[in-house]
Amino acid sequence: MSTLTPKEWFENWKRVAPILEEIRAKELQLMDQQGKQKEAIRKVMSMCDWCIERSEPRQTSGLVEQQRRFAKARINKTNNDVQ
Repeated sequence: MSTLTPKEWFENWKRVAPILEEIRAKELQLMDQQGKQKEAIRKVMSMCDWCIERSEPRQTSGLVEQQRRFAKARINKTNNDVQ
């Protein structure tokens, strides 16, 4: 353990204080950004909840529609490859 004189301690503090203040400022800024991100996520989730609450239940899984689109894409690709 090193023993500093009051003068050495003061000089050391003068040198380190601005560095610590910069770290503190960055941490506060990060906390503010995280708070804004959390608020934005909360708003998006609220909009999703609103949409879900007001949507009609689906009668199908959508798989038939998906397969129809895949088939159409295959036909278009085949036609483009032939030309």
